[in-house]
Amino acid sequence: MNTLVLELNRAAAIALRDELERAGYEFREVDHALFAAKGEHVNVVCYTSGKLVVQGKGIPDFRLQRLGNAMPRPKATLKRALIGADEAGKGDYFGPLVVAACALSPELEPFLDEVPLVDSKLLSDGQAITAADSLATVLPHEVIVIGPRRYNELYEQFGNLNKLLAWAHARAIAAVAQKSGVKDVLLDQFTTQPLVQHNLDRANVDVNLEMRTKAENNPAVAAASILARAGFLKGLKRLEQEFGVRLAKGAGSPVLKAGRELIAAKGRRMLDDVAKLHFKTTIDIGG
Repeated sequence: MNTLVLELNRAAAIALRDELERAGYEFREVDHALFAAKGEHVNVVCYTSGKLVVQGKGIPDFRLQRLGNAMPRPKATLKRALIGADEAGKGDYFGPLVVAACALSPELEPFLDEVPLVDSKLLSDGQAITAADSLATVLPHEVIVIGPRRYNELYEQFGNLNKLLAWAHARAIAAVAQKSGVKDVLLDQFTTQPLVQHNLDRANVDVNLEMRTKAENNPAVAAASILARAGFLKGLKRLEQEFGVRLAKGAGSPVLKAGRELIAAKGRRMLDDVAKLHFKTTIDIGG
């Protein structure tokens, strides 16, 4: 079940309770709660500590309507609805390559004030996963996770990481444009060549694409960065659980150590399932 957790001050809690009463929510008693209510496909509990917990499939409408009426909105930084896109895992030897895109509007941005809309590299692993779970409940999005075995096949096919990335980004952007109807796209620049645009044109996807460095400063791209990072972290964890191995992030000395231990314990062929084989790391670990 989708869950939203916020902190409310006393005035905001009272305002929300009044808003839910006007909307016809059904109230009940819950220990240590100021109020608990049910309606519009959500269950709402506001605790005396100020923590608000909302569960149910109606969270997106609840945020826009009920919270919007009860609480003052922070100022939006976006001037127009925008699709942001970013990737994670391209510099990591182990784990998947993940590309993410999402649509964010000036109307919705103020309701994401509890999510740190910053470059995901500034967040801890736990913070990135928690933030991504919150974003996924409210934003039209697409996350493409390319596991190592499929990645290695695609790399052989494309012969170039940037071409592979461009193909994946075009797919994610096209999916979000279809879901949201948003036409303007901002992508964190990974190449000066128009590779993404060529893929969009071939797929007849009509969007206005802009690429620039440091694009994670934009909240839409920051949101995509968080979704991609969480997808990578979860994908890496799934591989560890599936194959019973410990996989380090990045491509430095911990990765070399983990790779050599993996080969010693499981054999060289295991790398096909957990690693990006074109990295020089493959040679360095004796693979």
